[in-house]
Amino acid sequence: MAQARTQSNAMLYALVTFVALFVVGIVLAVIFYVKSEEYRTQLNNNKTETEKIATPEEQKALGKIIGKTEGSKSYLGTLNGYFNKLVSTVTGTVSADDLSAEVKFNDIKTQINKLNESLGQDVSASVGPDGISLLKQIADLKAKLDETRAQVNTLSTQQQQLQGELKTVKEEGGRKEQELIAQAKQYQDNANQVQTRYDELKNQMTASCEEQVGVVKKQLEQKQDDLKSKEMQLTTAKEDLSQTRQFLKDAIAQRDAIRPRPDKDVAAYQRDAGILQVDLKNSLVFLDIGSENHVYRGLTFAIYDRNKKILEDDKGKAEIEVFQVEPKVSVARIVNPDIKNPIVKEDLVINLIWDSKASNRFVVVGDFDFDNDGRIDSDGTRRIQEMVERWGGIIEKNVNINTDFVVVGQPPHPLSRPEQAQLDIDPTLQQKYAASLKAVEDYNAAMARAEELSVPIFNLKRFLYLIGYDALLETASAK
Repeated sequence: MAQARTQSNAMLYALVTFVALFVVGIVLAVIFYVKSEEYRTQLNNNKTETEKIATPEEQKALGKIIGKTEGSKSYLGTLNGYFNKLVSTVTGTVSADDLSAEVKFNDIKTQINKLNESLGQDVSASVGPDGISLLKQIADLKAKLDETRAQVNTLSTQQQQLQGELKTVKEEGGRKEQELIAQAKQYQDNANQVQTRYDELKNQMTASCEEQVGVVKKQLEQKQDDLKSKEMQLTTAKEDLSQTRQFLKDAIAQRDAIRPRPDKDVAAYQRDAGILQVDLKNSLVFLDIGSENHVYRGLTFAIYDRNKKILEDDKGKAEIEVFQVEPKVSVARIVNPDIKNPIVKEDLVINLIWDSKASNRFVVVGDFDFDNDGRIDSDGTRRIQEMVERWGGIIEKNVNINTDFVVVGQPPHPLSRPEQAQLDIDPTLQQKYAASLKAVEDYNAAMARAEELSVPIFNLKRFLYLIGYDALLETASAK
C-alpha cells in the first residue's frame, strides 16, 4: 500500500515537472518568436533603407560603379569624395563636407548659368541630352579664342603694313609738298610778271581809249547805214514778191478762164482692180488681183458706176470685202448690194488707201465723230491713222508736195484760257489749252497748204466711202 502510494507520488511529481517544463518551453518559444519578428522587421527596414542607397544590382556592382574605396572609407564616402573633387575641379574651391550633394550641384549649376549670362553672345550654349555641356562650351571658347588670336595676328600684320605704307605716304607727301611749294613760288613769280604786264597794258589802253572809242563810233555809224540800206532792199523785195504773186494769180485766173483746171480729186478715183465675174445670187465678186498684188483678207473696196460722174460725198453703188485670196485672183463678198443698181464688170473698184504698186501718203487733221452721236471721239485721229497704215498707206505730219491725200475732220475749237484758280486745282489745264491752240493752228495750216498744192481733201464720210468701209463701220458700231 505504501509502495503504491510512493509510486503514485513519483508519477505526480513527474507530471508536475513535465507541465512546468512544457510551460517554460512555451514561454521561451513565444519570446523567441517575438524577437525573431522584431529582427525580421528590422531587417526589412534595413533592406529598404539600403535599397534607397543602392538597388540590389547596384550593390552587386558597387566596385564597378565607384571603383576602389579610399582607405577605410565606405563606397558612399568614396563616392562623396569623388564628387567633392569634381566640385573643386569645376569651381576651384573646396566644398564643405556638411553640404548635401544636391546643394553642391545646384550651386555649380547656378555658377554655370551666371557665367553663361556674363559671356552673352561670346559663347553659344552647348546643350546635351542632360543639360549644358561644359566641355563643348570650353572647346567652342577655345576655337573662338584661337580664331580671335589669328585675327589679332592678321590685324597686327596689316597694321605693320599700314604703318609702313603710311610712312611711305608721309615721305611722298613731304616730297610733293616741297614740289608744290616750289611750283607756288614759280606761279607767284609768273603772277607778278602778269600783273606788271597788265599794268603796262592798262596804261596803254587808258592812253588810247578816246581814239578807240572814236573808231568804234565810226564803225557803228557805218553798220547803221548798211542796216538801213538792207531794210530798204528788203522792202523793195517784198513789194516785188507781192506784185509777182498777184501777177501769177492773175495769170492762173486767165488760164482757168481759157482752160478749166483739172479735177484734183481724179487721182482718188483711179481703178485699183478689175471685175472678172459677178455672182449676184451669192453676193460675190471675183477680182483680177491676188496675193501677187499684195491683196489680203479683210481688204475692202468701194464700187462706183463707170459711166457716172462721181460727185463730192457721192456714195458708191456697193462695198465689197475680200475673204479669199489666190496668187492672181481674189474673191470678195458684197457688203451692201443695191438690187436696183447691181454690180457689173465695167464698174470701178476703188480703195483710196490701198495701191498695188505704191504707198499713198496721208495727212490726218481735225476732230472725228465715228459714231455720229455729236461727241468727238478722243481716238478718232488714231483710228484713221491705224486704218491707213494697216492698208499700206503712209502717215505724214505736215502737208508737202509728196502728200497724196488729206483726211480732215471737224475744225478743232480752242479751249478757254484757264484762270489761276483753275490752274491751282489742275496744273495740266495750261498744257491742254496750249495743245488746243496748236491743233487749231495745224488744222488751218494743213487746209491752206493742201489748197495751195492742190492736194485732194476728203472728210470722214467721203474717206470711208472711197475705201469701202462705211457699211462695215456701221455694222461694227451697231454691235
